[in-house]
Amino acid sequence: MLQVIESRKAQFIKIAGKDLIIFSSNDYLGLSHHPEVLKAATEAAEAFGCGTGGAPNTSGTTSLHIKLAGEIAEFKHRQKAVIFPSGYAANVALHHCLGGPNTVFFSDEKNHPSAVDGIKISGTPVKTFVHLDFNHLEKLIKDDKHSKKIVTICSVFTLDGDICPLDELTRLKEKYNFILILDEAHATGCIGDTGRGLEQMFSLEGVADFIMGTFSKALGSQGGFLTYSNEVEKIVSEPLRPYLYSTSISPMAVAASLKALLILKEKPELVEQMRTNIKKIYDYLDEKGFTLNNRGTHIVNVYFDSQKMTLQVVDYLRQNGFFVIPISIYNRWGLRLTTMAVHTEKQINDFCECLMEARKVLTTNRSF
Repeated sequence: MLQVIESRKAQFIKIAGKDLIIFSSNDYLGLSHHPEVLKAATEAAEAFGCGTGGAPNTSGTTSLHIKLAGEIAEFKHRQKAVIFPSGYAANVALHHCLGGPNTVFFSDEKNHPSAVDGIKISGTPVKTFVHLDFNHLEKLIKDDKHSKKIVTICSVFTLDGDICPLDELTRLKEKYNFILILDEAHATGCIGDTGRGLEQMFSLEGVADFIMGTFSKALGSQGGFLTYSNEVEKIVSEPLRPYLYSTSISPMAVAASLKALLILKEKPELVEQMRTNIKKIYDYLDEKGFTLNNRGTHIVNVYFDSQKMTLQVVDYLRQNGFFVIPISIYNRWGLRLTTMAVHTEKQINDFCECLMEARKVLTTNRSF
């Protein structure tokens, strides 16, 4: 069911006239409502208007677009960056343009649909490997005769928060010399000491040939990006059509993304605060015997026995002032929980206690 949000300010939202605190947002650092980000967006609207009025290669590139591309390239330790209307568009464009004759993709079975769709559009063969099973991946690579091999994988997986072991994947890359694409939509601003992503987390800067990501999650704005080095630019054999033939992202979104990125660079402690907050939830629920996903990620899944029970828990939480989203992931029902850097300790404690009470009420078959 579509949830219509009537108003929102960071972790506070209103749905159907009811004030709620959200614990299922991808606005991980709470930057979407940072005063400096809001000010930057407002000033950009006044200076450039609400829209660009053109594609990047016509009249759609402003000085803000150039600055943002430079900043995100530097943030990812690359020389080149391209800004897209969405992360989905960036992923589709990249996979489409890399496909072609004598090429094969190797894709993790839990990759985002945007990667899957981009491969389909390219018409390039794809071999899917078992989730994070690099022994299976190696077997597929060994058995394949295509000369151009591309491995595409998420740094942090969208639904369950699994983190790609880049050290293991790097050893395979050194052995078989494949092209590596990292999807950093849920990694940028969230993993690595200062939020720079998977390469920083594993101290393996420069391993990936292409890194794509989004400004719409930890950076609290809108749009996607693709970064790469000068050395691999020649690999891009086809035009990035979703970039060339889409109207450029609005100056407001670009300015907001730029300011949010600068704040992240200046205040990396926001990343640690977000991690501290989600760890509190994980530790509490783990101690109370909830069935959870793997520890160590900023996405916590709480699993229940059925769809019915999951939806009842969602309803109970909403009645008591909290908004979470139910998920069905690989034949299991549960809640996908996240925190923001701006959640308070009291809000986290109150939420955990409410979730405990919901379980107690439901397991004793009492009505609420």
